[in-house]
Amino acid sequence: METRKVQRTGKSTFIVSLPKNWATINSIEAGSIVYISQSDSGALMLSVDRSEQDLTAKLDIGDKSGEPLIRDIIACYVVGHRNIEVTSKHMSPVQKKDIRQIVNKLIGPEILEETVNKVVIHDLLSSEELQTKQALKRIKNVVRSLIQDSISSLLNNDKDLALDVIQRDDDVDRLNFLISRQFTEMLRSRSIHQEQLNSITALTYMQAASNLERIADHASRIAEMASKCECILNADIAEGLSKLQPVIVELLEDSVSCLLQTDSDKANKIIDKAREIRRRSEEIANPANLRNGEKLLVGLVVASSIERMLDYIMNLGEIAINLCIATVEMDIDQSSS
Repeated sequence: METRKVQRTGKSTFIVSLPKNWATINSIEAGSIVYISQSDSGALMLSVDRSEQDLTAKLDIGDKSGEPLIRDIIACYVVGHRNIEVTSKHMSPVQKKDIRQIVNKLIGPEILEETVNKVVIHDLLSSEELQTKQALKRIKNVVRSLIQDSISSLLNNDKDLALDVIQRDDDVDRLNFLISRQFTEMLRSRSIHQEQLNSITALTYMQAASNLERIADHASRIAEMASKCECILNADIAEGLSKLQPVIVELLEDSVSCLLQTDSDKANKIIDKAREIRRRSEEIANPANLRNGEKLLVGLVVASSIERMLDYIMNLGEIAINLCIATVEMDIDQSSS
């Protein structure tokens, strides 16, 4: 940590010099503009001026469509571009449909201009409005409902509910992209707005969101199986799944809670419990309990997805422990400075 002596100029103005290394890295020179914001605790934060050109992406897609085109636009969004100009010499209706599809799946961007060979996407979400912790809690809530409803759709052979789960998986993707974008925004501006997260905590939340998104994918996988299969699971398997569902949901809630509260003791208990539940969940795919090929396939898919969910919950516990250690070390560094 560097220190600076406050000086006075004139009758009412206080000045302080900027660290030379920081000024050099950010290309600060005489006449440069820096932005100063104040947190609720009174701490001041500096961020550098960013030109609009730096936040505009020009994407020539040629004849690209489908997943490759969608991935390119997502990448532009995640890295923090405020404007995305998508152009092509001969933009097809299919390409425009793909662009509209992905814009509708992202939080903030809207199509402001559309011509024969160009689509302009503008992000209406201010960086000041990015709330990582709130988005993480929202992801957790959506994932919790997806786990509950996916297993319920399988047990009750409810295809409408299964299709609803598959559609809601998009909500998790949207929030995951938002958190990734927030982290990139923090790196770009070298400051963290609104919530005052430090860089390690922001990175940890991004990792947690990624694990939650993968849990959602497996819930969607179970729902997809429920939407396609007609088989009715036997009573023992159905009872096992019914009992397992609230346990997984509780582990999910606790894993995110210990992360937000930086509780390493609780995180260790969650990891041990999830590992034990994972061993017990293997009985779902026991061939002795599944009498025909379709049931065996369903059992294998469901058991595999549940095992992966528990793996990701254990990952969340490990991420929480890592954050706890990092937080303790940061506190020690600050107290010794």
